[in-house]
Amino acid sequence: MKRRVISGFVLAFALLGVFASGQSSIDAQGFPSLGFILYQGSVTVAGQPAADGLEIRARVVGTSWESSVIKTSGGRYIALQAGPVLGADGNKLEFILENQIVATTQDTYFLPDCKAAPCPTSRVFDLTFSTIPLEPTPVPSLPARYSGFVKAGDTTPPDSTPLTIRIGSSYESSGGTISGGEFSIIVDPKDMSLAGEPIEFFLAGIKSGQTVPYQPGEIVSNVILTFAALPTPTPVPTSTPVPTPIPTATSVPTPTQIPEATATPEPTRTPTPAPTSTPVPTATPTPTAMPATPAPISEPTATPVVTVVEEVVVVVVDEDEGGGGLCSANPGGPASGGQIGLLLAPLALGFWVRARRKTAKATVD
Repeated sequence: MKRRVISGFVLAFALLGVFASGQSSIDAQGFPSLGFILYQGSVTVAGQPAADGLEIRARVVGTSWESSVIKTSGGRYIALQAGPVLGADGNKLEFILENQIVATTQDTYFLPDCKAAPCPTSRVFDLTFSTIPLEPTPVPSLPARYSGFVKAGDTTPPDSTPLTIRIGSSYESSGGTISGGEFSIIVDPKDMSLAGEPIEFFLAGIKSGQTVPYQPGEIVSNVILTFAALPTPTPVPTSTPVPTPIPTATSVPTPTQIPEATATPEPTRTPTPAPTSTPVPTATPTPTAMPATPAPISEPTATPVVTVVEEVVVVVVDEDEGGGGLCSANPGGPASGGQIGLLLAPLALGFWVRARRKTAKATVD
């Protein structure tokens, strides 16, 4: 509903403009000024609704007539005027997008009969374009130089104040310089389509009230630019530098001596007293009288008894053969003293051995 109201207003203004411009045609040619058709409808480009701002114009095939340019908005176009064109009834009416692509949908042009029907007439006609138009290739332009004087409020801006220029939304440059209240800047967008567009000046982000047109290849001087007063910069506190400590020689730590392992004294071994051997009682042999030869005395084997053996030396005194010797007996006479001593010698030896054993045993105990 809202689009219809807007379309009605646009159509009314278009009719008023055409009526005013066609009044002289009526006086000169007698041709009705409202004999044209106003087209409107949707626009589809490559299967999608058209973007805003695309240019569309109409052309009657077989003639040199072309309509004025309109731009798309919201995927639609409105108030595209076709005609009046004399002698073109039945010709094809084609629509062109961005002066590159012809719509796949075409109409047939007829001059409206304003006597039979009210003029101008309105027609809804949707347009379809198969491909997206190419971006126009910019024609390179020559650089231009602008210079002059600059004021910020009532003072001259500092030389370090940044100066920036813009041309539309496609070009911006911040290479301007300021020196003692005079500025200079090079403008080089390398696009001839921007010729004649206004150049906007910005001082520290503040826009100037003056603009100048872009003139490729020109040197423009004595441009006067005025700006609002620049904001007072807030002083930045100066940080006190912290003195850098002088590195001192780092003392090498004394290596910790590892204590030597203390030898653990071996425990003193307490000599274990040898067990005292219990003497085995020795059976006292009963002395047996031996006839002549003393019987050998058996030593006990179990008890370690120190036996002192003394040699018994029997001295035999040989006498003269005539005397018969110590042991000679008188034939047929009584026994001599030597014979008796020989008989008693074993007994004496036995008693003496016994006495020695008792002495040795007493010594051991």
